Amino acid sequence: MDPQLTSIIVSQIETSNIEECLERLVAETGANYSMLLDKSGQVIASQGDTDRQDITALGALLAGTFASSREVARLLKEKDFRVLFQQGVRENIFTELIQEQWMLVVMFDKRTHIGLVKVLSKRATDELGAVLERVKIESRAKDAVISTSFRTSVEDTIDLLFKD
Repeated sequence: MDPQLTSIIVSQIETSNIEECLERLVAETGANYSMLLDKSGQVIASQGDTDRQDITALGALLAGTFASSREVARLLKEKDFRVLFQQGVRENIFTELIQEQWMLVVMFDKRTHIGLVKVLSKRATDELGAVLERVKIESRAKDAVISTSFRTSVEDTIDLLFKD
């Protein structure tokens, strides 16, 4: 797995920003549910219908579905599939990639128009992309501090072990 995907830590402030964006998306589109996933399917945040018990499994399955559609694009020599739309009898799912690392998922029924979901999801992906950039910068800074601290600690321990 890509180490860049597993080492990102989202702060409480950025989690609040993400949740506000998802909540606004649900309210403005009339969708039932929205969530932000990383590419492995881990749910970062979600808003909407609180009766969903299967959110973890759903996140993993949606990430797998999105990954397989991107593989289809590769086989078709298509540059990229960045959006996936699944239409069901009762519920529809719109998934859009955010900077190759996160996925925005919007679940909605027949009362919500797909065009509205597309337009407002684009705005949300831009906003969430900015959040992702801030999270990456914060993570790099924390990794640098931890790496330096860890290295100093290891060197001090080695010095103590082999002290004459």
